[in-house]
Amino acid sequence: IFKPALTVCVQALGYMSLLGNIPASLKELNALSDEIWYLAGDSAVDFSWYTKRVSLAAVYASSEMFMTTDTSTDFSLTEEFLERRLKDVQNVGGNVGGIRQYIGFWAANSVNLARSWGMKV
Repeated sequence: IFKPALTVCVQALGYMSLLGNIPASLKELNALSDEIWYLAGDSAVDFSWYTKRVSLAAVYASSEMFMTTDTSTDFSLTEEFLERRLKDVQNVGGNVGGIRQYIGFWAANSVNLARSWGMKV
């Protein structure tokens, strides 16, 4: 039932991946990611604005590529793939936040230790 639409999707992905079309394809992917975050209510104005959009674009593009080879009923394997990628992004985001907190903790401790030794920091 989805074969004609899937064939068109595969052809579109092939066309978008041609060297001359890559800049326009990336521009459209960026616009799509930005629109999705906007509609989701994102109002970030810090560095996370960029990381959210890049992460979403990567998940979207990889899911779309996976879908081109999915032969399951109603693309159930693609849905599972998408859920795994979203969990991966959440895990990476949590780990990056933890690393930032760890570095911040040790930086603050180092400054306080230097001050306790009489250093002007």
